[in-house]
Amino acid sequence: MADLRLAIEEEIEAVAADLSRRRLDRPIPALSGRLRGEAGTGHRYTFQIAGGTYDIRADDRVRIHAGGREALGTVHRFDRTLGLLQAVSPEWLGERLDGAELEFDPTWLLRELSQRLAEVGRDPEDFFPDTVLGAFGRRPPSLGREPARLESSADLNEPQRDALERVLGSSAQLVWGPPGTGKSRLVARAALELAVRGRVLVAATTNGAVDEIARRLASVADPVMLDRDRIIRVGFDLGAAPDTRLDLGAVLARRIDGGAGGVDRTLAEHEGRLGARPPAGGRQGRPGGRAPDGGGGEAPVLSPYARAGRLLALARTRNDAESARTLGRAMLEIARQAERALEEADIVLTTFARLSIREELRELRFESLLIDEASTAPLPYVALAASRVAGPAIAVGDFQQLPPVVSSTAPAAVRWLRTDLFREAGVVEETGAEAGAGDAGPSLPSPNDGLCAMLDLQYRMAPDIRELVSEFFYGGRLRDAPEIAERAAGQAAPAVGAAAAGGTTPGAVTVLDTSGLDPRVERVDGSRRNRTHAEAVADFVGAAASGGIDDIAVVSPYRAQTRHLSDLVRRRLGRAAPANLEVSTIHRFQGREKRLVIIDTVDAPPGRSWFLDERRNRDFPRLLNVALSRARERLVIVATVAGLRRTLPREALLNRLLAHVEQSGSRIDAAPADLWHGR
Repeated sequence: MADLRLAIEEEIEAVAADLSRRRLDRPIPALSGRLRGEAGTGHRYTFQIAGGTYDIRADDRVRIHAGGREALGTVHRFDRTLGLLQAVSPEWLGERLDGAELEFDPTWLLRELSQRLAEVGRDPEDFFPDTVLGAFGRRPPSLGREPARLESSADLNEPQRDALERVLGSSAQLVWGPPGTGKSRLVARAALELAVRGRVLVAATTNGAVDEIARRLASVADPVMLDRDRIIRVGFDLGAAPDTRLDLGAVLARRIDGGAGGVDRTLAEHEGRLGARPPAGGRQGRPGGRAPDGGGGEAPVLSPYARAGRLLALARTRNDAESARTLGRAMLEIARQAERALEEADIVLTTFARLSIREELRELRFESLLIDEASTAPLPYVALAASRVAGPAIAVGDFQQLPPVVSSTAPAAVRWLRTDLFREAGVVEETGAEAGAGDAGPSLPSPNDGLCAMLDLQYRMAPDIRELVSEFFYGGRLRDAPEIAERAAGQAAPAVGAAAAGGTTPGAVTVLDTSGLDPRVERVDGSRRNRTHAEAVADFVGAAASGGIDDIAVVSPYRAQTRHLSDLVRRRLGRAAPANLEVSTIHRFQGREKRLVIIDTVDAPPGRSWFLDERRNRDFPRLLNVALSRARERLVIVATVAGLRRTLPREALLNRLLAHVEQSGSRIDAAPADLWHGR
């Protein structure tokens, strides 16, 4: 554990240095703050902050301190000129948040993780260090097979059934699941099978991954498990409403509404005593959301924690010591009820971060561990999760997709934070390309490796896209499910209009070559922007929209380009913009899919690209794989082909891939903007 904690300290130093450069190394006081309405499953707050050169970015995590309470949130938008910041939080903190402080330092999460690991080191008898050693490949696993028992597993395909049997019969097992092969489907079935033996912990790095498993469990689990709160999801993604059958907040609200611990009676009494409006929704309310009240306005639907916290803050404001003491005891009882609910659950789902910070999870122990998106899981978090599990540790993921996100380049951080579980367990070895030499292809496990099962039947990508992804990243092993072959036989690649396609009918994979437009790259706030590429992308999106395609992703390596692209497309198309258009960096699209994906490579001569060169950016092959494999029916790569051949090595991955597409797919010469628009 000492090495893991050293790696965490190195990462804390790197993150702190970055925060200092961004002028975010100390809390920022808000001159004013107001609730502005709903945002997904959370609440949108607007803050006016004093002027400063703060480098605050969309999706930054923020801790909001207000009225003696605090809540985690995510930055939605920041206008540096006006000093206006919008943030979304799942917690309702009140209508006005004057005097709030905004803290952007995420290192407290790392410090909490380090503290939890220190506890494991001090009192190993209270944990399961052997499970950690087995997960890390330090102890030989017991490998075997055991057939599935439940009806819910009957609809798995052959490679999924094979992997499940190995999961059920082994003390440790890695499952390698390339894109579209049904990883979440397998994890949900495995969780139900393992729950027959004892309690199961399902953990992942992102809320999106955990929510997907929760959604699948809700659809296939025995209804009795759902009715009795035997499957509980701790936390949820702000972008999607939690399933109230599984969400801990909803489970807790149902217990409190049912009279558990007398909490509901206490809160109701103090709402009357303090003159606070009671929350709307009752048992049908969604904790964290809002519902109409009887007077025609809107009243907050609060979780029991938020409801009690609101009353406690009000009691303290009014110097009502007796009410404050009673409400403090009520909050302790709510925490006890949460612990009891989790202790009674058969399956608990959460993120690694919440596992390290949530009090009600701290004392829980489990019989099995299931890790989803294992390639993104930092090893210290894996160690923490495994230390709480007595039995098998199972990891499902794809080491050819996104790696853990790490800021530090110090030795311990590189060793313990950049290494994914597949490499740590020894089923994958680094190659020259991964080490920065740029000469070797991906290192793949042997098909006969007993520790690593592979899901090789994919259900997402059109055959031409699958062939490209399989050839460059999966050693040609990826196969199409019968449904994919039938779909491809029954339809052509979606047309996008003659303007964008140069009057041709391109295939499923296309290179949109901007070489003839002589594009130029600009530096913007430490990022890069290519206006010529943006024009080409905007026209392609417009042509796709006019052709009836509204499910589109535009991905780019650079934040400045994504901002410019988003503004340009929406300004040009207005209400005609595709309803399901998303423009973002590659990291945001892990685990997602779109009918049409447009990849803007941005870089062009005379400058050389750091991001697109795997010798300098060791993560580029995996990032490129993520971008390519999001596409279901159509994939378009916007690139200055001739320029990249001059500025990248001939054998560079991107150059080889573009050449492959030109030979087996199609290439379009981008038209000048004045031709596109008739100027």
